[in-house]
Amino acid sequence: MAKGGDRGSVSVPRHRLSLRHAAQVLIVFQKSLPAEILDAIVVRSLAANCAFTSIASFALVSRQFREIALRRYYASLHVGSPRHWVRLGSIRGMYTWVRSLEASTTSFRYKINGLSQFTYLKTLELDFSGDGLSTQSNRIAALFKNMSADLSTLKLTFLPRIDTVLLSLVSSRFSSLKILELSCTERLDKKCCWLCFEESSSCTAHSPVPDAFVTVESLSTNFCKALTPLKSLETLFLGIFLSDADVLIRHLEHCAAVLIASPRTPNFYSTPPFGPNVCSLCCTEHTNKVQERERLAKTLFRTALPSLRTIRFSSWFSSEQGALRYPDTTPG
Repeated sequence: MAKGGDRGSVSVPRHRLSLRHAAQVLIVFQKSLPAEILDAIVVRSLAANCAFTSIASFALVSRQFREIALRRYYASLHVGSPRHWVRLGSIRGMYTWVRSLEASTTSFRYKINGLSQFTYLKTLELDFSGDGLSTQSNRIAALFKNMSADLSTLKLTFLPRIDTVLLSLVSSRFSSLKILELSCTERLDKKCCWLCFEESSSCTAHSPVPDAFVTVESLSTNFCKALTPLKSLETLFLGIFLSDADVLIRHLEHCAAVLIASPRTPNFYSTPPFGPNVCSLCCTEHTNKVQERERLAKTLFRTALPSLRTIRFSSWFSSEQGALRYPDTTPG
């Protein structure tokens, strides 16, 4: 620092400052720097490294700095476990800081009523991989009952099923939604073996046509009716396949039929599991029909929901040339 303590001539290293060095320099300026600049410093630091250690030194400068650091750090909250969720409740001010919340539904095993205190929450992302077909409805009802915020974005992943009951619950509870993403197709397990792939498909309502809805027109009509209260909805993703349910069944029959016995790996399949999207027989037989269904469904959804700008579905047979067909989605 220059003699006389001139604040306009602080000497800093030519190399890039760490946040610790920046915090030390900012002590000199903390009475004169606008809060917006301090806020921007924290945002940039967290963008490079979301760990609290990236802003720890900044938070120790003063009470003002600490409040800015914590507000930005907790703006996006990921709940890692039920224990983590319970411990978060002791952080003063946390409920008013959080704008985006991400968690597994099993994290709210205790003190689920704490969700009602997130009054400024705008984005909610829930992982339902810990739930099954028999528990999904009760779980969603309990979670939504304890939500007080009017969300703009809702993402529910690893759902066992997507039906009109779920859509009606969502649209009646969060009428201001602009982005809605619901998906169940990621529950299909291709990471292990064909047996796991087949078993996971039997526990997931991944293809509601024709078992739940006779035609794609029927599915579109009923889903749109359930979503009608969402007057501001702009982006919709439904992670279901519009191909018939037996597309996957028939694929499993002709691609997972041959077993190779081995003393080390009994019942070992000759190839790792793969979906109909990379099966030449399935692509030849179903691609054109499924792509036509997807185009029809998108047209019906856009007609019924005027505010909708983008509609997407999961697809084994994407209509996008050169695109990966699964698990990527078809853009609308």
